[in-house]
Amino acid sequence: MSTTAQVDKDAPPPAPDPGALSARRAVGLVAGREINSRMRTKSFVLSTLGLVVALGVYTLIILFSKEGPTKVGIDRDAAALRPMLTAVADRATDVDFEFVTIDGEGEGDSGDRAEKLLRDGDVAAVISGDTAGPTMTVERETDPDLLAVVNAAVAEERTTRELEREGVDPVDFAQRVASSATQTRALEPSGNSAAEQFALILSSTGLLYFFFIVYGIMLAQGVVEEKTSRVVELLLSSIRPWQLLAGKLIGVAVVGVTQLVLLGGAAVVLAEGTGAISLPTAVAGTLVTMGVWFLLGFFLFAAMLAAAAARVSRQEDLQAVVQPVMVLITTPFVLGIALLSKNAHDPVIEWLSLVPPLSPILMPARMLLGIAPAWQVAVSLVLAVAALAGLTRIAGRMYANSVLRSGSRVPLVESLRLR
Repeated sequence: MSTTAQVDKDAPPPAPDPGALSARRAVGLVAGREINSRMRTKSFVLSTLGLVVALGVYTLIILFSKEGPTKVGIDRDAAALRPMLTAVADRATDVDFEFVTIDGEGEGDSGDRAEKLLRDGDVAAVISGDTAGPTMTVERETDPDLLAVVNAAVAEERTTRELEREGVDPVDFAQRVASSATQTRALEPSGNSAAEQFALILSSTGLLYFFFIVYGIMLAQGVVEEKTSRVVELLLSSIRPWQLLAGKLIGVAVVGVTQLVLLGGAAVVLAEGTGAISLPTAVAGTLVTMGVWFLLGFFLFAAMLAAAAARVSRQEDLQAVVQPVMVLITTPFVLGIALLSKNAHDPVIEWLSLVPPLSPILMPARMLLGIAPAWQVAVSLVLAVAALAGLTRIAGRMYANSVLRSGSRVPLVESLRLR
């Protein structure tokens, strides 16, 4: 007499033999499979080359967008004022003027030559007339910084003449005055211009955001693909669910770090070779820091994405379940661009950069700018590790409860249920 066995589709699968593979061996095999299958693909090679090219284009944009010194013309009558103008402009740290002597020979008088240079945009202004009371001609509006430099130069030139007339050595007088000048001290000196700071903010936050999104979604799609093809059932006959999840996370993370290091190295070479951006002194330490934050952020976000992906059985349903995690990744990127670019020292951005899941994107940007104190970096790392431990535990439970269930989406409450 034969009997037909009744199969409960919702029943958990038989537990794999714990003696078949050690935990380390199982995780290592899964990680190796992920690394080999992803790093040997054309998409990995082409995407890496494409990102390097994009970095090169971005570097060229920065180089061509940098403006040179503002040229100011000086006619022959006011040529004696040029050394004083140059000296005054050199002492001003926030202006950049280049004074050039214009000559009207061959093209009419100097007035016609000056007007042509102004209308062609070759010079921003032309200084003419007597050194005691020169005239500055502009096409439309006067640059207030340039006017201040010219007024200061004229005053110094007049002072020098008066001192010489009274028999006082102008050089000795200038040294006495300079010795009484106010000294300045910056609490946090910055070697980067506003444009360079924005480039550092955009490159650091944008690069991490890009990698979290790309490799997180890659992992989530792989989870659904294995579930749809029922490959996961074969894998879980030999290893436990948490080992499979850990191996996938480690494998994809290694691929991501490899590409991040390649791009980071290319970025350093471009920055150092072209001088487009002033990098921090300890470049190697900066790259290591970026790698550490990438790993923390990736494991944090990818574990949640993998757990969410395990709840569905079709790629079409993936977007709906991963959307909340995508918001967690996008929020710090948007905040980083908006707040750091406006005021990198804003207390709001300082406190937000301590809190996971915002810290893996915000804190590296502040560190790259050199404005993150050591205690804030330490606190953010401790909080990020604590959050990673708690969230991966929850994600592992969701993954184990959902990955073998096919059909409709697994409800969130059921995926979190203790068994």
